[in-house]
Amino acid sequence: MADALKNQMGAKSGIKSIDQEITELVEMVREANERLDEVSTEVRPIIEAAKERLKMLLDYRGDNWADDLGYARIVSGSSRVSYDYKALDKLIIQDPETYGWLKQYRSETPVKGGVTVK
Repeated sequence: MADALKNQMGAKSGIKSIDQEITELVEMVREANERLDEVSTEVRPIIEAAKERLKMLLDYRGDNWADDLGYARIVSGSSRVSYDYKALDKLIIQDPETYGWLKQYRSETPVKGGVTVK
């Protein structure tokens, strides 16, 4: 019985180690990401040309457009502002009498964890 079990668990039986399965899955994700990058590279110029034409038409129309699935609208360019939260946290902790009021403007948003493959 023990010999039969050993034979079933041998390399020829198809049972994979955890590392083997991880390796296969990582390779699959990498290959899929490469294929997505290739498709994105091919499609990106088509999408950009369509967006340019849409911008022109929406400008001419003078209004946004919508249907049951979504919308098309012109979004103005802007700048994004960010702050070094670690430096601000350090100020609040090290000198709370001067900077403690800043903590009322601090918020945290949970971020879902996951697996990253590169």
